[in-house]
Amino acid sequence: MLMRKLIFFSLLGALPVALMGYSTGPPPNRTGAAADGGGNCTACHRTFAPANSDARGSVQISVSNYVPGVTQTIKVTVSHPEAMRWGFEITARLSSDESKTAGAFAPNDVVRVICDDGSARGVLAPCETGQHQFAEHINAPRTDPGVGFTFSVDWTPPATDMGDVVFYAAGNAANGDGTPNGDRIYTTVRRISAPCSLTQRPTVRGAVNGASFQAPWNSGALMTVFGANFGAAGQSRSVTAGDIVAQKIPQTLACIAVAVNGQNAPITYVRQDQINIQAPQLMGVGSATIVVIANPGGANELRSDPLALNTQQAFAPAFFTFNGRTIAATNADGTQILADPSVVPGGVSAKPGDVVVLYATGMGNTDPPASPGDIAASPAQITSPLTVTVGGITLASSDVMYAGLAPQAICGLQQVNVRLPASLTDGDVTVTLSVSGAQSPQGTTIPIRH
Repeated sequence: MLMRKLIFFSLLGALPVALMGYSTGPPPNRTGAAADGGGNCTACHRTFAPANSDARGSVQISVSNYVPGVTQTIKVTVSHPEAMRWGFEITARLSSDESKTAGAFAPNDVVRVICDDGSARGVLAPCETGQHQFAEHINAPRTDPGVGFTFSVDWTPPATDMGDVVFYAAGNAANGDGTPNGDRIYTTVRRISAPCSLTQRPTVRGAVNGASFQAPWNSGALMTVFGANFGAAGQSRSVTAGDIVAQKIPQTLACIAVAVNGQNAPITYVRQDQINIQAPQLMGVGSATIVVIANPGGANELRSDPLALNTQQAFAPAFFTFNGRTIAATNADGTQILADPSVVPGGVSAKPGDVVVLYATGMGNTDPPASPGDIAASPAQITSPLTVTVGGITLASSDVMYAGLAPQAICGLQQVNVRLPASLTDGDVTVTLSVSGAQSPQGTTIPIRH
């Protein structure tokens, strides 16, 4: 019993030292960056975990697009109506490889810079080559309750244009009692670019349904635009979490915008000769024009000649495929891809009677409705009549278990959950969609094996 008491009191005596250590800045790798394991300050401040669980507070990063080598002051603001002590940690990474630090922070009277050298607490900058760098508070400042606090830290970007930079930050809105209890942790992401400086005028060669790569498309469908001079050769850019604001896909990506009938479209991917977009909400059917805009809104803006399309339909259902034939599909819980391993390594076949998920676009409006560019927060059924045919068998409505938005994806991505007929034979079985009479392209299949 005496030994147990001695251990207890020795731990109790050490505890405040550890807690006060964190008031002078957290360990490295607490910003929520996925490249660092996704950890944040809720590892210790657990009362209101997970991060961002109390919507009354926030952490915000204020930073401008960078000019290579030119220092700017970044502001990190932490707020909550009840908190009275404040802390933060921020890191900057290259979007092309988030395991690499972008630029360098400078310490000041209230901010220190630490390096991840593999030790529990890190070491003070300057950092060695390859070490991740973090700026954080030296001693968590106090204010009156609810005032919030803005930390300022100078950041010098890379000396040359290294592409987009992603900032990850965590903020601690603390109650000031000297313990990790009762504190609220917030995380955020902010992405910036170098100033847009594309020099070649874009040209547009064609635009098609983004799933079938065939001509028919409709309002709200995912589309692919082909052409030239959309960016530098050999480079590509996909939308990331740092581009998404208020659950909306951006309308400018990699210094490129696309206007369809004068409306800017949400963009998910850009490379030199291809852009993936979601068609805006358009009235009517038939004709539309597409213009690709480089350096949009700048004095150096460059616009392509308009491309006229006469293939807009009320509905344009089409399955996404891996190779033009094998449908992008999974098992019911999304843990396995349905494809021959020669098409997708690790792919498996479905069995007759299985419930499968098929991914598509072009099926029209949903209830509740979504606007182009929205990230689907929850399921939403399509509003028009749908039939699904598998292996020549038209499914009963009870076997079409869901047809609508794919949750947590851009709302142009839709899914159909179906129960496969028990009578299917082995082989690549054709699947077609029909929405209000508009049919998906023929020849798309899923593999079936008993």
